[in-house]
Amino acid sequence: MNCFEGTLTDPVFAGVAGFVFLAAINLIWVLRTQKFNGVHFYALTFVGGMWALLTVGFEAASSSAVCKLQWATLAWFGYGLLSVAWTLFVMSFVGSKMMIDKLWPRVALVLVPLAAVVFVATNHLHHLVYSDVLPVTGTIDQNTYIHGPGFYLLLAVLYAFVACGLVCLVKAFLRAKRSAYPLLIMLTITTLMPVLANAAYVGLGFTVLGQDPTSFMFILGIVAFSWLLATNKTIDMTSVGKSVLFDTMSEPIVLVDRRRQVVLTNTAARTRGLDKGQSATLNAFLQKLGRSEPCECGDYIKIGERDYEPRVQGITNPLCPDGDALGWSVTFVDVTERIAMNESLQAALKKADDAMRTKDDFVSVVSHEMRTPLTSLKGALSLALSGHLGELDGRMHSVIDLAHRNGIRLSRLIDQILLAQKMDLDALKLEHVTVELGQLLEDSLVENRSFASEQSVTLVSTPTEPAYIEGDAFAIRQIIDNLVSNAIKFSGKDSVVEGKIEVWQGRVRLSIQDMGQGIPEGMEDKVFGRFEQIPNSSQHATQGSGLGMHISRNLARKMQGDIFYESQVGVGTTFYVEFPLSLQVEQRLAESGERLASARG
Repeated sequence: MNCFEGTLTDPVFAGVAGFVFLAAINLIWVLRTQKFNGVHFYALTFVGGMWALLTVGFEAASSSAVCKLQWATLAWFGYGLLSVAWTLFVMSFVGSKMMIDKLWPRVALVLVPLAAVVFVATNHLHHLVYSDVLPVTGTIDQNTYIHGPGFYLLLAVLYAFVACGLVCLVKAFLRAKRSAYPLLIMLTITTLMPVLANAAYVGLGFTVLGQDPTSFMFILGIVAFSWLLATNKTIDMTSVGKSVLFDTMSEPIVLVDRRRQVVLTNTAARTRGLDKGQSATLNAFLQKLGRSEPCECGDYIKIGERDYEPRVQGITNPLCPDGDALGWSVTFVDVTERIAMNESLQAALKKADDAMRTKDDFVSVVSHEMRTPLTSLKGALSLALSGHLGELDGRMHSVIDLAHRNGIRLSRLIDQILLAQKMDLDALKLEHVTVELGQLLEDSLVENRSFASEQSVTLVSTPTEPAYIEGDAFAIRQIIDNLVSNAIKFSGKDSVVEGKIEVWQGRVRLSIQDMGQGIPEGMEDKVFGRFEQIPNSSQHATQGSGLGMHISRNLARKMQGDIFYESQVGVGTTFYVEFPLSLQVEQRLAESGERLASARG
């Protein structure tokens, strides 16, 4: 017997098939566009509903009573799958972990539909689902089923699953926010619709197209729920995330409409009273939004005891992007602590400047006041040492000579302090003339030979071509003298200090090499620092002011030069001073090169 015969031309089946087709399209759309908890159970609910609808359609279109009973039997698989899958979906959707994490609900998803079909299919053996008095009666268009106790047992099992879903929904209502109520109400209606329809069918004989309305009503319910799910943003992660982000931001945010009225605020704004509009400063600021005249409140506005930096973002009208804005989003960045910190910093800087100025004034006054009596002291000691005031015995001469040498050292220290102060204040004026660096090196070596001889150090220089630079001859000589005297002081006895000049790539490099104990790595800040000295085991380690290299580097840099060094502990140190080659010399060298090239050509 062919139970499909005549089904495709039956109007009832055509209507059912069209309904199932629309439900299938809805299912595909939901799976492609929506992501939510329990989506797989949701899809199985659709499958169960469509299965039940199709079997009902085939039952209505069949002309044989036997075929009608077969289709009615197969419909129970859809009813079982629909009930269990929907209940598991509800549990997953509302976040209930009461049973969804256990194994048996998933086992029930398979066993309940299969058990229902097997139980109904074996009705001819036990006659519990349909009575054996009148199992099937009716005309060619409709059957009337006499329900037995097994039928009501099946309903009780399926209703038990639906009841579990309703319990989960009640708990969800108790803990959910009001914004989720529409979604939960629709979920509850969808759950109750097939139950009520089935009860009306069993108790009152209510039908749709002469068939059991359960699956029809369920499919209608979940289609309606699908639409609500797509349009409702209650559980949409993007929408909820934006809402949470908006409401949990630490900075106050105020949404203002085109009438300059506050329409929405986040928690931070409400906590700080920015939603009440009671501040005249805030109202004045809001009235200026979107207008050409600038806000008179400045970069910051004070609301209550707090200072805020308002950051305004216009909200474009999607219907008219080039027209007036729908409103504005204003983020009020709290800058109270920043302003207080800036004020404290400014006060501290002013205090430090005042202290520095006072220190500079003190150093200047003390240095100048010491200079005059020190000059007289040095003159008197020099006069005494010369013998013009009488002969000095050996002991007296030694004491006066020591005082004279220390007076000279003190005079140099004062000169260096004043020079360093002038450079710090950018008050030092240097000449800019052409200087022959080799001659300045030779002069320095000559004047330091007596000091080198006292330390048993030999000074030598390597002959080179004349090297011209632009700078201040006195300042350059001061740099060279400092490098040479340092090399002598930090060299051992019977060692050699060598001076050398090289011209390389448009620059002149002067080097002073000693054979001392060397400088450890990482000591550059000490070498060129103010009042800093490198620890040294020699007897001269503590001599000097600690300003010489600091002054020398600053002088070199003021003349577009620089000082650096290379050192190896236990071997010695080489200090380099580099300056740009004089432009006039460079030009003459270029002209000479051109003449030589043309002569060769």
